[in-house]
Amino acid sequence: MIGIDQLMWTLLGVFFYLAFTSSQPLRATQKHTPFRINLQTAERPHLELLPGVGETTSKKIVEYRKEHPLMVPDDLLSIHGIGQKTVDRLRWLVETEEHVENE
Repeated sequence: MIGIDQLMWTLLGVFFYLAFTSSQPLRATQKHTPFRINLQTAERPHLELLPGVGETTSKKIVEYRKEHPLMVPDDLLSIHGIGQKTVDRLRWLVETEEHVENE
């Protein structure tokens, strides 16, 4: 028979083993690039995936870019209803000419 002390030490050892192995970061085997939505070419349903961009704002973006190119996220500031906080939130989610040139 196993004593209560032996059982306790075994369970404690298993607990620490699992805690240690699960805390190790997983290593990726493939390089992943973030998915970005292109401001200049994305259609309204794709623009609506962005946080803070709904149906009305996506319409405004599509209408605005018919006459003005959206080269950088800061160009969105020219659209009525889009402020600096929204642009800062979207900056890493959108693809613009500056991202394409860097790749």
